[in-house]
Amino acid sequence: MDGLSERKGTLPWRKRHGHNGRLVSADPSPGRYRMVSQPVPRPKAGEPGSVDRRSGPLPVPGRAAGVDAPVHDAATLGFVDRPGREYWWRQLSVAIRDRMVTRVGPIVEWWAYCHRTDNERPYAVVFGERGLAVTTPTVNDRGGPAQLLTVVPFVPSSLRHAVVVRKPTRPRSGRLALSGGDTPQGYAEELPLPARLRGLLGNLPVEAQARLQWPFVNGDVFDRGDYFYSGDDDELDIWCYLAGRRWVTFVSGHGSALSGPAHRASWRLICRQAEVAVR
Repeated sequence: MDGLSERKGTLPWRKRHGHNGRLVSADPSPGRYRMVSQPVPRPKAGEPGSVDRRSGPLPVPGRAAGVDAPVHDAATLGFVDRPGREYWWRQLSVAIRDRMVTRVGPIVEWWAYCHRTDNERPYAVVFGERGLAVTTPTVNDRGGPAQLLTVVPFVPSSLRHAVVVRKPTRPRSGRLALSGGDTPQGYAEELPLPARLRGLLGNLPVEAQARLQWPFVNGDVFDRGDYFYSGDDDELDIWCYLAGRRWVTFVSGHGSALSGPAHRASWRLICRQAEVAVR
């Protein structure tokens, strides 16, 4: 049986008032998976919640203009044939799933996948209203499979969100075409993010990159981060978090028409931010 081990500057954010998704590959060995849209039932105890895809238009906050954040070059995203996140979530024991929900729930976003150190063992990331929970495969004292649970608690009621929508545009002559579809902003220093995270961020709109990196261009110290995506070269669902000592940022959403010219791509993303509680 698996065991458990246990600011400067401002951006417009909206306070969270509730939560809602769609179905994979992750960084460890990004997997190609044919996306399947399906209704998501109300989660039971120990089950993950759905991706935040509310019906009707959401308010779009002002752009993160004036916030100095590096704009990264987009890395080519690889794909392999592997089961989706629901499959890997079920590979975790009920006890571990329940513990994650108990510690950080209600669930806002989540993913599960095979871990980069062992493609037959699962891990999971749960971003909840009360914290971030990440499991890592390990072994117990008897040499059996176990999961190490790491929890980053949030300051109560600190969770905020902002919607980033990028629509197709006309090509702009004489300007650098980025994957995110915007003109790069200057930044004097390189943030201490792993190359794989910088490459993933480069695929996102500039505003989403700025929101995710906001804590780290304003003095926070990067601690950990990871990402997961599903789809193909043209349609992509994506999840990513960056965790520092003071803040955690998380982005999720959908991109389409990504295989053509950058100006034709469209994105709808929800960027979330929460303050880390003193531990």
